[in-house]
Amino acid sequence: MGLHLYCIVLENFDRVKLVCNVPLCILVKIPVIPILDARFYHCSPFKKYFFPLAPVLEFDYLICGDCGKEFMDSYLMQHFDWATCDNCRDVEDKHKLITRTEAKEEYLLKDCDLDKREPVLRFIVKKNPHNSRWGEMKLYLKLQVIKRSLEVWGSEEALQEAKELRRDSREKMKQKKFDKKVKELRRAVRSSLWKKEASIHEHEYGPEENIDEDTYKKTCTVCGHELTYEKM
Repeated sequence: MGLHLYCIVLENFDRVKLVCNVPLCILVKIPVIPILDARFYHCSPFKKYFFPLAPVLEFDYLICGDCGKEFMDSYLMQHFDWATCDNCRDVEDKHKLITRTEAKEEYLLKDCDLDKREPVLRFIVKKNPHNSRWGEMKLYLKLQVIKRSLEVWGSEEALQEAKELRRDSREKMKQKKFDKKVKELRRAVRSSLWKKEASIHEHEYGPEENIDEDTYKKTCTVCGHELTYEKM
């Protein structure tokens, strides 16, 4: 049973008194004064100085989804709107934060799934721990990313199937690139061998011809090179 309180402002404004509808007076920040009768409220000229006090506010406590206890605020509630108290927060496993790249690669989410699909996933921004000169990282709550991936793919089985198809597709692409590189390597080897063979030419001379007395000549049947020599 609450008390309906009123505020009296005296004409000299030197004191502010709280008076209720029972014979009780509470004086703010000064010693208790003698009891005033409630009829004092109806007396003139004080009636015009009575003002109702603001209602007493009750806190809306949150319920932790892990321990079931009430709490007022927490890190996960403040940053991710996730009802878990600070005592139950598991930063290494259950309530782990993951990067945007990991969310897209591991759970096959697109930018629109993170930024446009309602409700938009909340995130925090931190500097890259590997190099401060790189761009800042967006970190998402892993539990919310998993929930969003199930909304996109319908079930965990469908997600796993899509991941296997993507993995097979990547393996095929890798195999094609590998085969292409092997083919180019073989072509390069053949070309180098052909150039090597072409650079090392052995003349194949035809029959010799007598030019003048002891002077003779032979001509290569392949390149036309002429070899002149003398016989003693």
